[in-house]
Amino acid sequence: MKKFITVFVLVWGLASCTGYSRPYSTPNPGNIMSTLALSKINSLRSQGKVDAMMGKGKRVKVKVFLIADRLGRIRFDAVTPPPMNATVLLLTSDGQTFRANDQRNKKYFQGNAGVCAVKAMLGIPLSPAQLFAMLIGEPAVSSANMTLSWDKKCGCEVITAKKGDTTARLWVLGHKGKANWRVVKQVITGPKGKVKVEYRGFKKLNGFTIPHRIRLSSPGKKEDTVFAFTKIEINPEVEVEAFNQEPPAGVEIRRIICGEGATH
Repeated sequence: MKKFITVFVLVWGLASCTGYSRPYSTPNPGNIMSTLALSKINSLRSQGKVDAMMGKGKRVKVKVFLIADRLGRIRFDAVTPPPMNATVLLLTSDGQTFRANDQRNKKYFQGNAGVCAVKAMLGIPLSPAQLFAMLIGEPAVSSANMTLSWDKKCGCEVITAKKGDTTARLWVLGHKGKANWRVVKQVITGPKGKVKVEYRGFKKLNGFTIPHRIRLSSPGKKEDTVFAFTKIEINPEVEVEAFNQEPPAGVEIRRIICGEGATH
């Protein structure tokens, strides 16, 4: 019996150390990125829930209604659970101007649509266009110069892409074969910080494989945000007015100022 246990432990340890190996020849990272680019998805409309762990152990749970597109236009409605069903935060971007109505704290913010504004209001250091790519499970960064390695524990291709001052590392599911390539994790590092994005709950929708559960976290911080979508529409018809909003009467407009840091 003791000998059997020893052999079992050795075999298990050998299997654990071996991990996954590529079931195909070493691919070109550019070809993988082309496969992952969901270029026929230009916009989405979704609804679901957000569960966010903020600083000092504060947890926030809200319903969300989200519209976003490749032009950097966004509408994000955060609504309290029943029975209140009250909008506590409305974010909009028309691709040029970012606006945020924090109804709970009776504050209204406005600034240029960019990384700074998204980070200031959502805590996510991504541009509106990168945010859209992230939501559909597409690489947030693509470039001509990429490196490729294999993560045998994950069974994933790891692609590092750099564009300007932003770098993304993508873990692409590989051990199930090329027909199943999908981004299961990406870590995006830019001048305004770093965010790790993890994907779960992939579902087929209109011929595309879309993640319905997305977890965002900042390495080194005890904070995370989980988007769990119950409904997603691809390329819906949306009125342009949906990406704009007027400040409430009598409310001070606070500027989102982007310099060395994100201040407002």
